[in-house]
This record gives sequence, C-alpha cells and structure tokens, in this order.
Amino acid sequence: MAQELPRKRVFKRMLLIFSLTSLFTVSLLLFFIYKYYTNIQLDTNLQRAETIATKQLDALTEKQKALISLTQDIYRNSDLMQDVQIAMTNDYGSYTEQNIDNYFKSKNFYSVDMQTYLQSYFSYDEDIIALQLISDDGSYSYTFPSSYREWKETVDTYGEENITKQASKQGNFYTIDNKIVVKQPINDPSTLKQMGYLLLYIDPAFLNKWVTKDYKNSIFQITNAKGAELYSNQPIKQIKTPEKKGWTNVDSHKMYFQKTEDETSGLKNNSFLYRVTDDSAPLIELTLFGIGLLLVIFSISINFVISRRYSKRILTILGGMNKVENGTLDAKLPVDNNGDELTMISERFNHMTENLDAYVKKVYSLEMEEQKARLKALQGQVQPHFLYNSLEAIRMNARVEGAKATSDMIYQLATLLRYTANHREITTLEEEINYVKQYVRFMEMRHEQPIQLEIHIDKRFNNMHIPRFALQPLIENFFKYAYKENQHPVVTITVSGKGNNLEFKIIDNGSGMDEEKLKEVQAIMESKMETSHIGLANLNKRLQLLYGDAHQLTITSKANEGTIILFQVPQNTGGEK
Repeated sequence: MAQELPRKRVFKRMLLIFSLTSLFTVSLLLFFIYKYYTNIQLDTNLQRAETIATKQLDALTEKQKALISLTQDIYRNSDLMQDVQIAMTNDYGSYTEQNIDNYFKSKNFYSVDMQTYLQSYFSYDEDIIALQLISDDGSYSYTFPSSYREWKETVDTYGEENITKQASKQGNFYTIDNKIVVKQPINDPSTLKQMGYLLLYIDPAFLNKWVTKDYKNSIFQITNAKGAELYSNQPIKQIKTPEKKGWTNVDSHKMYFQKTEDETSGLKNNSFLYRVTDDSAPLIELTLFGIGLLLVIFSISINFVISRRYSKRILTILGGMNKVENGTLDAKLPVDNNGDELTMISERFNHMTENLDAYVKKVYSLEMEEQKARLKALQGQVQPHFLYNSLEAIRMNARVEGAKATSDMIYQLATLLRYTANHREITTLEEEINYVKQYVRFMEMRHEQPIQLEIHIDKRFNNMHIPRFALQPLIENFFKYAYKENQHPVVTITVSGKGNNLEFKIIDNGSGMDEEKLKEVQAIMESKMETSHIGLANLNKRLQLLYGDAHQLTITSKANEGTIILFQVPQNTGGEK
C-alpha cells in the first residue's frame, strides 16, 4: 500500500491542471487585451493617416480652385478677356503690337495687361513654379514662371514643345518632369468654343509638410481620376493598389493600406502605413502582463499550500485504512476542528472501526441464515416428488379396489400438479394446449358431464412460445363463474396469426355478464387491488410486463350469452427465456 501512494498523487495532478488552466486563462486574457489596444492604436493611426491624406488632397484642390477663380476673373473682365483672346491667336510679337495699338485707341488712362495680371496672380504662392497659357492647338503659349530655375530645368528636361502637346491629351491633373500640373480650359465667351488652357505647375514637395515624423516611413501616394501617380512622398516601385483596405506587401514590406478620395476633383490618396503600432509594447500592456504573471504565481502558490495540506490529511486516512486492512480493527484517526469533508471522513472512519465487530457478527449471522434457507430450498424440492409418489400409490390402490373413475381423477390431478410445479415462465403452445385438455378432462370427471372443447390451431403454431398458464386460468374462470349444470357447455379456443403476433380467442356459452358486472371486472383487471378474479388479473399483468399494453386482455360479454376473451403475444420460436 505504501509503495502505491506516490503513484496516486491526485493533488499534484490537480495542481498541474489548475496551473495550466491559470496560465491559459491569463494568456488568453492578455492576448485579447493586447488585440484590443492594438486595434485602438490601429484605429488612431489610421485616423491620423487619413487626416494627412485629406489635408494633401485639400491642398491640391485649393490650387485647382485658385486656378478656377483666375479663369472666372478673366471671364468677368472684358478687357482682360480680349487680351487673352488676342494672345490665343497670335505669337508674342503680334500680340505685343495689337496690345499697344489697343492701348492707344483706348480712352482709358488705365489698361489691363494680361501678362502683368497673370504674372502677379500667384506671386504670393511659393509652391507655384509657373503659370502657363496655351492655345487649344498648342501653337501659341505664354509662360509666367515664379521660379525661373526650376522652370528652366523642366523645359530643358522635357522640352517646351512636348509640354504644350501634353496639355491637350491630359486631364485636369497630370505630371510633367515630376511637377504636378493643374489644367483649366478657357472658352470664348461668345461662341463657348474652347480657346486654350491655363496650366498651373506646382512643386509636389509642398505636400510633404503634412507628413509627420511618425509616418516618415509610410507611403502617401496621390493619383488622378485615371489612376496616374501625381505624388509620392517616397520613391518606390510600381504599387499594385489593393481593392480594399488591409494588410499588403510593398517592396517586401508589410504595410496597411487605406484609400481617401475627393469626389469633386477625382483625386485619390493611397496610404500605405509602414507601422501602425509603436516599436515597443505600450506601458499598459507590460503592466497588465506583469500583473497577470503575479496573479498566476500567487494562485499557484496558494493552491500548492492548500493541496499539500489536504494531501497530508488524505495520506493519514489512507494509513488508517491500511491498518484496518492488515487486521488492526481498532485503528483510530486524529480528528481536527476544521469541520470539512475530511473531518467527517475521519469521524465516520473511527465510528466504523468501533462498530466493525458488530458488523462482522451480523454478516456472519446473515451467512448462516442464507445457508439455512438453501437447505430448506433443497428440502422443498423433495416434497413435490413425495406428493407425486403418494398420489400414484393412491391411484394404484383405487384401481386395485375397482374405483376406476377415482383412479383416473387421481391420474389427471397428478398430471396437472406436475405441470403446475414446473417453474418455467415460457412454454410451447402445444404443451399449454395439452395441459388445457387435461384440465378439461379433469373437470368432466368432477362434474360428471361431457364438456365440448373445440380447438382451432394451425399446426405450424405448435412450437410458438407463449407464457405458461396463458389459457388454463381463462378455462378455470369459465368453470368457476360461468358454468351451467343444465346446459351443454362449449368452450372454443382459436389461435390465428395476425401480423407478427398470435391472436388468442376464447369463447364460451356460459352465463356471461351484464354491462355493470363487465365494467367491474375490467376495473379490477386494471387496478392493483386484490380480487377473487386472480386468474384474469394475474394473466393481464403478466402480459403487460412481458409484452406491453398492446397485448393485454380484452373482454366482451353479454348476460346469458357467453363471454369472449382476446389477447395477443408475439410470434417467437426461439429458446426458452
């Protein structure tokens, strides 16, 4: 016993399970807390990035609005509009000559000069590189640079001829030599026919001022309505823009993508966030993790102390049991004042050992009584044989004395008793019918009157198994309650197949029962009260126990006409159960 104790450390297993459960629970809790704060941080970063993207788009649309405002000023000033019309249809020399002629023809002291007006319109804006006026066919162009150096670099790199050709092919926003170009058409006020374009050249570097240092490694890409790139804060390879926001790979880096769109201008800002969380875990996450770890250690320690305490108490109880097992029946356990289940076990153990001797004597007495009962049962088996032998001796004596009728009655009685003394529950239909025949023969001798017994059974049903005494109690009830001395008695037994069942129908021509008596008999059969109709009630209960309510007895009867009894049993040719 002592060698088996170390293999059954239940509390160590409980401690291990509790520890693993605590670790799993705290880890799962920390994981969800981490995910919660990560999602909060992600939402915050996405909102900040969206703010940056919105400001960049607003800045570009403000430039477009300023260019549209300039165009509207031209339309409102007829002299300025006339000057623009001349410029759109003449080269610079012809334009200058006509402008001078118009000045002298004008009666006004002040004359509107397109060059001066356009040159000074965006002079305050440091982000503007140049303003250009180009005719619709690209034949005539007038450029008003704000930054001569950058404009000259653009012309030297791209070519002035290519610049003017691109104007008619591109949309409202496009790029020339990495410069963002905003285009605004100019129409003839009288014919509404397009005369040319106003082009505003913008340095895209001004958009970087909204990108804070936290997003210096992220990508903010602005595209026009056709998807062409206008601006990117970082030089990157061609990016395949995802359809939905979420994580994507850009130049072997995992980035979070979201899109901001300006429906009026058609501009889109595709933001690729390089990092949506800080490099180090937030202080709250570290604090929660530390608290969770301390809670796990504390709970495991408390559980270890309590488990060790209960383990010692259980080992003490096992030691007392071991003593009793080895024959020390007066073994006692120390009883503490904890009042828990183990204290109750110790008290019950001590009480058990105190009364163990009485229990042993009692069990011994029961065993002796059982032996006596077995002897009586063996003796009881001898008594039926003695009765049969005695009846046989009386029958032979009656036959010697010439009392043949008495001899036959004794023979029939002995045969009936042999069948009755058999304790089998199940018999064959053939054996039960033979027993009924013997019983009817015995009753004929008793009443000294022939009894007509009609049996209608197909031979194939002879080996079917039915409960013993399924028919005899019904025939006995006929002689007990319905038999008439002055009438020729007729009893008919019919057995037929009905589906998977055998249907038994017993008909007699006895005195029968009126409606009130029939209801009384049926009520007695259904109740558990004691009654004189033992045969009917007993058979009905046996059928219910063996086969269920579907096979119980049904009785129909009329006064002075006889009685019909029906019941069913399943067809079964198996062995006796």
